[in-house]
Amino acid sequence: MNGRSQDTPRAVVVTADEELLDQVLAVGAAAGVEFEVLSDAGAARSLWAVASAVVVGVDQAAAVAQMLLPRRAEAYVVGLDDARDLVHAWSVPLGAAVVLLPSGVSWLTGAIADAVGSRVGSGRLLAVVGASGGAGTSTFAAGLAIVAAQHDQRCLLIDADPFGGGIDLLVGAERAPGWRWPRLMAARGHLGGLAGQLPQVDGVDVLSMARNEWSEPGAEAMKAVLLSATRSHDLVVVDLPRQLGSAGGEVVRRADIMVMTAVADLRGIAAGVGVLSHLGDAGAVAGLVVRVPRPRTVSAETVAEGLGLPLLARMNEDAVLRVAAERGDPPGRASRSGLTKACQTVLDRPELKVRPPL
Repeated sequence: MNGRSQDTPRAVVVTADEELLDQVLAVGAAAGVEFEVLSDAGAARSLWAVASAVVVGVDQAAAVAQMLLPRRAEAYVVGLDDARDLVHAWSVPLGAAVVLLPSGVSWLTGAIADAVGSRVGSGRLLAVVGASGGAGTSTFAAGLAIVAAQHDQRCLLIDADPFGGGIDLLVGAERAPGWRWPRLMAARGHLGGLAGQLPQVDGVDVLSMARNEWSEPGAEAMKAVLLSATRSHDLVVVDLPRQLGSAGGEVVRRADIMVMTAVADLRGIAAGVGVLSHLGDAGAVAGLVVRVPRPRTVSAETVAEGLGLPLLARMNEDAVLRVAAERGDPPGRASRSGLTKACQTVLDRPELKVRPPL
């Protein structure tokens, strides 16, 4: 329980400046949030601690500061672009982030949407989890992002497996400059756009684990990254570990669709049963992609039946793919490969159709 009743406003704006109010209400409309408007600073006292977000216009900043209200998160002091110095002067007294409008509209829209739990981004989130080692989970996740990027989608590939060795190595981006997870471990709340900060391969932004230092993102860091990513990218693909930590749980909770990869053998079925049991009610797996080795001992249909999942696609053993991986060539480049066809089958799922922006 968060202590807020259904009658408590999710967001409050305190201002008597009509021009400034119009700017803030436009932010609310874009974020899908309805502000409660207070023209009198005194009325903010009872709502200060319980509202999801509070926006204070610079015209009311002095009156609010005089009330000596406790510090809180998701507090913002706003003013028009030409009042920069005046607005910044009230940041410390109010303990509030500074936002200038209209130049900061996009930033404030994202921050308000995050604060009230509204998902303002139009991007889709696809999670991939393996039934066992050797199922080609990371390769398939990377292939999904590469294939989607070939169809002009803005894509981000996120490595959520701290023991996977770094997905940047798989796609040949290990020497590419840009942020890895250690740079974002302390991320909280609202992040700016990640595009331009990360290594990029074939039009795909890549957020990888680091090999030279062990680190595992927490749930809050993952949440901040996912919220930012679904605002800036059409498709976000996350390569999950089989043992979900708090960050993996955050991914599963937010995913639009989750796909499992498995090997077509008895061990693949047994391992998949264990992973599904571990996932429990955390999230539903939409279907299965099966890697069929040579010689084949079990059919892909048998694996799907054993796991009780729909069979989405199968991938036959591909020696060319193994050689490409050793060279660091990104998977999914070859348009006629079994991997590319399997990726396209999943990307055609209705759950992954990009939402129109709010």
